[in-house]
Amino acid sequence: MIYHLAKDPDSYQRLFYQQIGLKHRDAKAPQNDWSDEAIGSIYTYGTMDTIQFGIGDYTISQDFLAEFQYDTEYLHAGIIYEGITYSLVENQMQQSATPSPFLAIEHACGGINCWRRGQHFKGIEISIEMEYLKNKILPYLGVSDDSLDFLVKNVRHVHLPKELTDLILQIQRLLEARSMTPELLLALGTTFTALLIRPDFKQFFFTGTDVMSERIFVGKRQILIRPDDYKKIVAAHDLMREKADSFVTIYALSQTLGIGEQKLKAGFQQLYQQTIWDYANQIRMTKAASLLKNTDKTVDEIARLTGYHSPAAFRTMFKKWSQTTPRKFRSYFSGTD
Repeated sequence: MIYHLAKDPDSYQRLFYQQIGLKHRDAKAPQNDWSDEAIGSIYTYGTMDTIQFGIGDYTISQDFLAEFQYDTEYLHAGIIYEGITYSLVENQMQQSATPSPFLAIEHACGGINCWRRGQHFKGIEISIEMEYLKNKILPYLGVSDDSLDFLVKNVRHVHLPKELTDLILQIQRLLEARSMTPELLLALGTTFTALLIRPDFKQFFFTGTDVMSERIFVGKRQILIRPDDYKKIVAAHDLMREKADSFVTIYALSQTLGIGEQKLKAGFQQLYQQTIWDYANQIRMTKAASLLKNTDKTVDEIARLTGYHSPAAFRTMFKKWSQTTPRKFRSYFSGTD
């Protein structure tokens, strides 16, 4: 098992680049150029505690786990041109490709990312640290620090105004030409924020606080998601975060919140870009990993604490998630075989 621990975002970036086999070609602050002929490249400009722009095109060469023990909150946006990710679908790991623009305020309080051999990514990303955005950029624009409250945290939007997409493409061209400067970094980050808070753009980031509805296609079927439905979907996300180990069914969740089962599933995937099952499983497995690392509880006890009635089912799922067994995961930290 290959495992890494990062205490801050910069450390996570470095260990990730090194683990996938990239070599540091240029480190003239504020730019970083990492590449390898066989694996690909990542080029970033800026810093993770202010504004950072980055482009990448790379393939994961081997399985590994990366834990981060820090809180982060960023405004993230970009375009994913190519990307293979893995999801658990009906108890089987499946691949999916997700080429699309995206925007989200992403808040994380620690966790474990499982990276798989063969995952391939190509895209551009804009990252603005939220405290910097609230304390520097928003005051410069003459607006209050709650100007982005119309964006619900961790909801990933995939329909962006053309003006934002065009600005992302302009940033991409500057990065590809290695023409970014500190002045452009700040100006473009500020311009992006100014466009985002335009009143006429809020309709693109509808999450139940506006007065419009949205139609989602599930196969050939159209599902109408109304403002009240979105509020219930966000409530489902919060409820699953607190009670993932209860293994509540989607039907029971829909009945509790007063929303149709199909509408809940489709709306959840639209808002969070993952299934309810994937989200709950990530929470359960991260909790299990923490208990294996930091307590002396048996594997059977941990299975029960994460909601599994069958220790065998827990072991199977943990191995699918981490590519190693609970026992081997624990032995890695205890120094035993």
